[in-house]
This record gives sequence, structure tokens and C-alpha cells, in this order.
Amino acid sequence: MQDWYLFTEEIDVRRDGQRGGSMKKNGKKLLALMLAGVMLTACGNKAEVAETKDTTAASGEESQAASDAAEKETAADTQQTDLEGAEVTFWYMPLYEGFDEKMSRDLAQEVKDKYGIILNTEVLTWDAGPEKVTVAMATGATPDLYLDTYSRIAPAIGGGLAADLSATAEELSPLLYDGVLDTGKLNGIQGYIPINLSQGYNITVNVSLAKELGVYDLLPEDKIHWSYEEFLEFCRAAREKGKEQNIYATQLFAGSKSSDSVYYSFLMSGGSGILNGEHTEMAVDEAKAAVTLDLFRTLIEEDLVPAGAATTVDNDIRPNWYSQKLACMFVSTGTGEAVNVKKQIDSGDIQPFDVDIYEIPTPDGKADPHVMSWGSTGFTVFKNNGDETKIEAARKVIQTFLENEVYSQEVCVQTGNSTVLKDLDVDYGDEVLNEQAKRAAASTAAYADSSIGVLEPWWSDFRETFYVQLQSYFTGDKDAEDMIRDWKTSGDEVIAKTLQQ
Repeated sequence: MQDWYLFTEEIDVRRDGQRGGSMKKNGKKLLALMLAGVMLTACGNKAEVAETKDTTAASGEESQAASDAAEKETAADTQQTDLEGAEVTFWYMPLYEGFDEKMSRDLAQEVKDKYGIILNTEVLTWDAGPEKVTVAMATGATPDLYLDTYSRIAPAIGGGLAADLSATAEELSPLLYDGVLDTGKLNGIQGYIPINLSQGYNITVNVSLAKELGVYDLLPEDKIHWSYEEFLEFCRAAREKGKEQNIYATQLFAGSKSSDSVYYSFLMSGGSGILNGEHTEMAVDEAKAAVTLDLFRTLIEEDLVPAGAATTVDNDIRPNWYSQKLACMFVSTGTGEAVNVKKQIDSGDIQPFDVDIYEIPTPDGKADPHVMSWGSTGFTVFKNNGDETKIEAARKVIQTFLENEVYSQEVCVQTGNSTVLKDLDVDYGDEVLNEQAKRAAASTAAYADSSIGVLEPWWSDFRETFYVQLQSYFTGDKDAEDMIRDWKTSGDEVIAKTLQQ
């Protein structure tokens, strides 16, 4: 613009000399108009250039975005092509009524739509399922994907049967609470990914029945600390007041391996350990364990529990519980039983009653309880014959489950367990239940003990040694000292045999 301005001034000078003043004035006007026009044109050209640059830049960004999207789509298509038709065998026990349908229909359809994976589901029963899985691990007949409690999955991790899920864990980590993935990590291998956090074993009380029988005031005010004598006082009063209605204080069981951690909770709350610090042998305190076992014998001998404790399976207790023939039960984990009761009431299957959660008693009522908890329920992927396509497809099933919040919400609401998803809102539909859930979670955090056994390859076999001894004790064939001695002998044999291999 500056060069053009100097050129026009030179023209003006020449014209002024040739044509005089009037011509000079007219020339200046004309040139001013010409100059203004040229300046506008030049500025317009600059704006067009700038606009062209902006448009080009925007076009480039859009082009790059489109290219990135295309690459992602291509990658997704490639991934789907890689996994298209891959079949994954998936075993699980039903976490709640309707869980099988959620897995076999909804999850199966979702992974098929996303990745082309064919999910072949098989629902196992809680009675026969654990044994089937144990046999499968021993014979190499395991599924590709398995969902269960950590205690039953741990032997697979310890035995080198589980695939490494580190890549899947890394992708999911932004969704999960800190520390969740530490569960299941052994020798640098992420062999397990949890989907929820189990609360420990507690005592669930039928509050409505306790009030009706006039024994509610015998429960501990803080719902945590009560002695064996205080617990027995509650049980005796409930049985006495409810005897004509065939109501018992509670019900014992030793008919299967399930729920054995209830008794470990009692033993540890009583001050006895189970294993030594290195987990190389048993370390039961015989005197303290005998006091706890005597509590159970008293319940049996005083007719405070129904007959047949030695052969009763844990789930066989529920008919008496739901028909309000038991003042309390301890086949319960946190809010789990409160949720079960609410579900049964809402479906119209049982008459309504209120429940609350209390901790396991201790001998003097002053010590804090030990809540046996094996942490969580989650997935493991079996390596089997090392088919990487199957392993990757199984990983994608896990990822799909946890990325869809609907599955986790339903599991939490139906089971009462806590979610592993840090941003998930769970509403149990009842303010009282919501408060109990928080309190149970806090108790688990404060008193939970998951230090024994679960990562040991011998743990599943070790559990088999307990109930056979407890059965003999419940029937009176052995006293507490004999039972503990024989349990320690058989338990140590299992541990030693595994450690020598």
C-alpha cells in the first residue's frame, strides 16, 4: 500500500504543473477516490486471503478429525473382524434371580453387536457349581471365562491357570475406585477383575420379630459390641417368648462348604487365628477357639436352634428365615440379606418385616469384631490351550460388562454388595436400606479381614477339612479339643502337600 501511495503523489505533482489549480483540485479528488477504491480492494484481498487461510485450516482440522474417526472406525472394524465369530464359554453362578437372563441375553447380544463375539453361557448351581469348577481346574476342562467369588478364583491364579488381564485392567482403571485392581494381582499378573465388593459376614436381625417378642432392647445399642453372654441372653429370650410359635433364636449349618467364612469370622472375633503369618501351617489358638465353639454347642444343647445343624446346608435356612421363624441369622453379608428380604417382600412372596445389621459378638463384648471377607466377586479368564483370540474375546466381555453401568447397578441393588465403579449411583429404593448399606460398608472397611488363604493354591482343598470336623462336633462325636486337633492335623497335611509340590 505504501508504494502505491507514493506513486499517486508523483502523478499529482506532474498534473499540477501542466493544468493549473482547478485541474489540480479535480485531480486530487479523482486520485483520492481511486486511492480509496484501491485500498478497499487491497484490504478486501487481504481479508479474502485470511478467510481462505482460516477456511483451509478449518478444512484441514475437519479433514484430520474425519481421518482420525475413519482410523478409529477402521480399527474397530478390524477388531470386530479379528474377533468375529470367536466363541467364549462363560460359567457363572446366579448372583440373583434374573442374572442368568441378563448374561445369556443382554450381555451376549451386546458383545455380539460390538465385536461379533458369540457368548455361550452356562449357569451353575451354588451347590454343585464350586465342585464342578474345582474338578475342571484339576482336569483342564475349564471355561474361557468364569465369574465367581475371589476365594474360588484365587487357586486358578496361584496355579498359573489364569490369563493376564493387565491390559484390560489398564483400560478400565479410570472407571474404578483406587485399589480395586490390587485384588487379584499376583506375581505381577492381573488374574482377576472384580465387579463388586462384598461386605463381610454379619448378623441380620428380624427387628419386627424382636420387638414383637419384647427382646429388642437386648440388642447392642451401637450394633457392634456385645459379648457371648449378651448374645446368648438375646437368643434365650427370643426362644422362650417364641417357643409356642415354633420360633428359634437362629439356625446353625455344616452341611456343605458354603458360608464356612461365617465360622471363621466367629473364631477370629473370639481371638483365635486360623493360619500363621507365613501361611505355611495352621495357628489356631485352642483355648480361645474352644470358647467360641462352646457358644455353638450351647445353642444346640439348649434347643435355641432347630435340630440337624450338622447336615443343614446354609441355603436351607432361608425358608425359616423368610417365614419369620428365626430371630436372627448369620448367613448374611452386609446389606445382602436386607436386600434379599426387601426383594421378597416387594414380590409378595413373604410377609413384610424390618431387618437391621449387627456385628458378630466377641467373648467379652469389648474387643472389635473380625469380619471375614474375601473381598469381591469378579471375572477370570482361563488360558486353556493358549488361544489368543478366545482370550482377547473373553477380555472384551469383561470390559463390556463394566462399561455398561446397568449391569453393575442391578448387581448392587439385587445383592446389596458395593460397586467398584467410582461414579456409579446406586439407590436401593429405601432410605433405611441406603443408611444400612453405608453403615455395613463402613463396618467392613473397619473390621474386615481377608488375610487368610485366598491367594494360596491349597485354599480350596483346605476348606474341605473344616466342615467334616464341625459336623462331628455338632453331633457330639467330638469335643472342642478333639475337633480342633483333628482339624489342624488335616489342614496342615493339605498345606504341606501343596507346598512340597
